[in-house]
Amino acid sequence: MKQVITAKLKLKLTSKQKQSVRQTTLAYRDAMNYASQVAFVNNKLSSAAKLQKLVYYDIREKFNLPAQMSCNVPRQVAATYKSLWSKVKQNVNKLKKLC
Repeated sequence: MKQVITAKLKLKLTSKQKQSVRQTTLAYRDAMNYASQVAFVNNKLSSAAKLQKLVYYDIREKFNLPAQMSCNVPRQVAATYKSLWSKVKQNVNKLKKLC
């Protein structure tokens, strides 16, 4: 059986560290929005590998994110699109059964 453990942490940061964390989170958010736009324009692309090829270098350059975060962005966006497509397909199937 799988068990999920969640920890809630409170970081005690200096003002300089807070600013750095804030900058990074905003850059990550902006990179996610950018990758989502690219995925949408490319027929709602839900393949992480294909999306990464399209956006990786742009994310590194435009948003100044490190490599690991730049890899996570297209993976997360693709997973979200994949999840949304699954829900759409399920709803279409349910509607067909009702009619």
